[in-house]
Amino acid sequence: MKAENLASATRFLVFALAGLYGMAAIVVLLYADFGGSRTASWLAFLLGGAALMLAGQFLAPAGWTTAVLVSAGAVLGGLPLLVTIVVPIAVAAVIACSVALARAGHSAPA
Repeated sequence: MKAENLASATRFLVFALAGLYGMAAIVVLLYADFGGSRTASWLAFLLGGAALMLAGQFLAPAGWTTAVLVSAGAVLGGLPLLVTIVVPIAVAAVIACSVALARAGHSAPA
């Protein structure tokens, strides 16, 4: 796969996962009971993961810093959704693509 295509696919996956984490946080807000700390931890994981992934895409310099932020955000946000089958696969794909881009020294497209 060309580096440009890999960077574009990685960017799409990051935005899709961040959006999924945001939607899951909205669902938690709408349907969870607020009696325990479980709701707060779910929100912290989901919103923190989305924020780290987006910070890695927009604020961090391209390279290993981006890969670390995106990977950490993907794992953090994926923890509450670990029981699904799609999210862990998408998390693994984002991590693999981010590390491959960092190793190649390619910057993500703007």
